[in-house]
Amino acid sequence: MRLGLQVGITKTQNRSLSDYLIGLAEQADQAGFSTLTVPDHFSLRPESTPWLRTDESSSVPAVTDFYEAWSVLAFIAARTSRIKLSTMVSGITMRYPAVLVKTADTLDALSNGRAYLGLGASPGFGADEHQRMGLPFPPAGERVTRLEEVLQMALQLWSGEDKPFEGKYYQLASTLGDPFYIQRPHPPILIAGQGNRMLRLMARYADVVSIGFAQNLDDMRAKLETLHKHCEDLNRPYEQIQKTTLMLAPTAHNGHLDPAVLDTFRALATLGIDEVMIGAPADPATFDLLATELLPAVEKIPVTGR
Repeated sequence: MRLGLQVGITKTQNRSLSDYLIGLAEQADQAGFSTLTVPDHFSLRPESTPWLRTDESSSVPAVTDFYEAWSVLAFIAARTSRIKLSTMVSGITMRYPAVLVKTADTLDALSNGRAYLGLGASPGFGADEHQRMGLPFPPAGERVTRLEEVLQMALQLWSGEDKPFEGKYYQLASTLGDPFYIQRPHPPILIAGQGNRMLRLMARYADVVSIGFAQNLDDMRAKLETLHKHCEDLNRPYEQIQKTTLMLAPTAHNGHLDPAVLDTFRALATLGIDEVMIGAPADPATFDLLATELLPAVEKIPVTGR
C-alpha cells in the first residue's frame, strides 16, 4: 500500500506558503510519500464548504482564497525529484480544456515524468466560485458530459493526430502537435467522483480513481463494486485501475499515533485501495510521525488483488 499527501494551499496568518511548501515537499519527497496532491479551487465561501477552516484558528473568513493549483505544483516540482504530483482534482469548467491538457503536459515534462492529469466534473458547491470568477457553471449532467469530451480531447491531443476534434461542447481545428510529456503512453489520468455516470467514465478512461473518504468503508465498497461492474461491461480489466481515497490526518497522543489507525488502512487494502491521500497536518511533529511511524507500516500492508 502507498501513502500520499493532500496539501492545503490557502493563505494563512502565520506562515509563508512558499517556505511551508518547500519544507513539506522536500520532507515528503525524502521520506518516500508516493504522491502530493493539492485542491484546485480559486475561492470558496464557508457556507458551501463547512469543512473549510484555517490552520491557526476555528474562525472562517467570508471567502477563502486558494493559490492557483497548477502553479503550486510546478513550484513543488522544482524542489522535489521523486514524488508524483496532481491536483485533486481540476474541474473541467475552470479552464479551457485544451489549455488544461497542455498545462499537465508541461508539468510532466518539467518534473521528469511525475504529473497526473487530475480531472473531475466540478462539484455542485462550486457554483458561487464560478460566478465570482466569471466562469460558466452548467448543470450537473452537462458537466459530466463535458468531462467525457475533455477526456476524449486529451487522448486525441496526446496522440498527435492531425485532425479536428468535434465534440458537442468543444471543438478544436486540429490536434496536431508534439507533446512534451515524459510518461508513456501519456500522463496518467486521475478521475475523482461519486455518481454512477462518473464511475462509468472512470471505468472507461481512468488510470487512477479517487473514490470517497476512508471513514466510510461501506459506501466505498459499494462504489468499487459498481466500478468493477462497469469494467466488466466495457471489457476492461478492473485491476488496470489504481484506486485511491482521501483521509484526514490522524491525531497524535503522547508523541505517537494511535495504533488503531492501521486497522483502517488494512480494511482499505482489503477493499483493493492502493493508496491513501492523507491530509498534511499543520503540526510538524505530527508530520514527522506520519513519515517515521505510519509510512513504513503502511508500505508493508498488502493490497487485495495486487
